[in-house]
Amino acid sequence: MSMKDDLDKARSRYAIDRRRFLVGAAGLGLSAGIVGATGSSAAADTPKRGGNLRVAILGGGSADTLDANSNVTQPDTARVLGLYEPLRRVRHGGKLENILAESMESNAAGTEWTIRLRKGVTFHDGKPLKAEDVAFTLRRVTDPAAPLVGAPELGPMDRDSFKVLDDLTLRVTMHSPFAIFDEAVADDINLGIVPVGYDPKKPVGTNAFKFESFTPGQQSVFSRYDGYWGEKAYLDTVTIIDSFASDTAAFNALQGGEIDAFAAAPLALAKQVQDGGLIKLLVSQVGQWTPFTMRVDQPPFDNPDVRKAFRLLVDRQQIIKIALSGYAEPGNDVFSLWDDAPKTFHRGRDVEQAKALLKKAGQENLTVELVTADIANGVVASAQIFARQAKDAGVTVNVRQVTPEVFFGDQYLKWPFAQDFWTLKPYLPQVALCLLPTSPYNETHWGGDKAYIDLYQQALSTIDPVKRAVIVRQLQTIDFEQGGYIIPSHNRIIDLVAQNVNGLSPGTLLALGDYDFAKIWLS
Repeated sequence: MSMKDDLDKARSRYAIDRRRFLVGAAGLGLSAGIVGATGSSAAADTPKRGGNLRVAILGGGSADTLDANSNVTQPDTARVLGLYEPLRRVRHGGKLENILAESMESNAAGTEWTIRLRKGVTFHDGKPLKAEDVAFTLRRVTDPAAPLVGAPELGPMDRDSFKVLDDLTLRVTMHSPFAIFDEAVADDINLGIVPVGYDPKKPVGTNAFKFESFTPGQQSVFSRYDGYWGEKAYLDTVTIIDSFASDTAAFNALQGGEIDAFAAAPLALAKQVQDGGLIKLLVSQVGQWTPFTMRVDQPPFDNPDVRKAFRLLVDRQQIIKIALSGYAEPGNDVFSLWDDAPKTFHRGRDVEQAKALLKKAGQENLTVELVTADIANGVVASAQIFARQAKDAGVTVNVRQVTPEVFFGDQYLKWPFAQDFWTLKPYLPQVALCLLPTSPYNETHWGGDKAYIDLYQQALSTIDPVKRAVIVRQLQTIDFEQGGYIIPSHNRIIDLVAQNVNGLSPGTLLALGDYDFAKIWLS
């Protein structure tokens, strides 16, 4: 098929609207619900102010942080989303929403962007949000001496070009056309805006809650910020607790009234929620993905036939049924959900083809080690199931389970064959985080291929969203056919909450309605 045919086909599928991502919701819907005694997260009562919401989140430790621009664990993310806000954010169906930005406009070439900030926003110390704070944040993230997680997402940005036009207006020049700059900054996990002189040990943000106390690996306490520019929070305080040793301990605490919510709870616990009980269930089809990661620069996975064989060995429905209790949709080794990728790419199980590919690669009766840890729902169980599935092709997979601290320790991103977890992101910003030589989480060690990098740069420079979609599909095709990820599923998240917790709605990306604590109230 010619490029012209591709474009014609794409134009029939994609709306030409640069204010949105390539298309609306696709593949997984973003609808979900709460079941339990009431069948709804909101009681008939009028929302009430006051109270302390106690939230359990597993996965923390001594390396916990409050840094707005450098977090790794799930408790870190909850804290960041409670304290800070980005210029824009991505929500239902891949839509962009303005948060601290009132508007973001580029010139026709995409080489210059003008950011206009929302009026009346103040930091928790009372200081007004200004354009210089945005410039400080973007420079902080892209500091060449110590770049933070979000730096690759901002690749073409010229950090030395910032021009403050007035208190609320910043102009940013790019080294090369950057068509998706407004999408790239829509990362509330890594690109929360902080004030000039920001100190993570004394965190100051703009969100509806402000910092009170923090003990790594134990808990953090935030209180309502009454100077918030938006709708004021109902709760007096939020206490995030990540000291529970196990999901059983957290679940028992919820049943005993010691906590009010268990965020991102194990999926199997959903079966224990009964109508008329003390606990409600929130189900969010957020598309979290927990891939197997194959290092493409080390044997045996430096051979694309071996990688394809391993992908063909996966019985995705079995993993979903057993490891994820049915709370997932099949994944087809391409992580994008907001641009119709799930309808374009499909991979079923084919043991005979896998055997043929392994024979071709000279890797019959292959033995490999798979490193796993309890880092997200279903990860360890998926590893064990895959090991059993691989036996059908004569492949021995020795599962080595380590602690999360070991997994994320010195060997993190170096394991030849392992697993990981990701929240849903738009395709090109996700590539910046994990599939380029400069990516902070290049766990498959992909990205050295010049043709792939050239296509990626071409996509960033393409202003027309329809033409850009065609290039994205070419990149995804390479991911699907040659990449180092096995993506068995796109997972839902469940939260367990006490009956008196109200105001929640399903999240788009994360637990507890994307940790939008301001909307929650206690009856």
